[in-house]
Amino acid sequence: MIERWPADPTHVGQAAERLRDGGVIAFPTDTLYAVGARAGDPVAVRRLYEIKGRRLTQPMVWLVSDRQQVEPFAVVSDVATKLIARFWPGPLTLVLPARIPLDVPTIAVRAPNHQVALALLRSLGEPVASSSANPAGASPPVDADQVIEGLGERLDLILDGGACQIGQPSTILDLSGEAPRILRQGAIPQAELMAR
Repeated sequence: MIERWPADPTHVGQAAERLRDGGVIAFPTDTLYAVGARAGDPVAVRRLYEIKGRRLTQPMVWLVSDRQQVEPFAVVSDVATKLIARFWPGPLTLVLPARIPLDVPTIAVRAPNHQVALALLRSLGEPVASSSANPAGASPPVDADQVIEGLGERLDLILDGGACQIGQPSTILDLSGEAPRILRQGAIPQAELMAR
């Protein structure tokens, strides 16, 4: 039986320890329930891909608590700085140029506007590689019951923080090229994103 913990401060701290130990866990965000592993742990990240049934060529989004957790890994341009100030924490994922020595050219980052997710990220003190907590191709979950139905015993634990507020994916904006490009239209409409 999967461990299902209430998302209180004690259990959030214990969940961060589980991530440090190489665990793969599910937790609520503002948009959907996420499944994640410590981004700096390649063995745990590979297990995350296996649990999801996701191709290794599809990058994960790194969830962060704030801009400070992004800067060691990605280049934050002036445009990115303005968007972060307007939309973070919130349902905006930014694709940014990666810094050396990462072996990928870009990295997708987001700060979720959810107290449980932010508390987990602050307790861990580093980014979490993540995706929605469902098997690849299935409907993304908005509560803990749906996570268990989709991924069940494959996870180490789930933090149950109730239903998600938004219930749809984040908008993904690619800032790694010459001009900003929306890769996925999500919770933030294009018109709002491009407004000055």
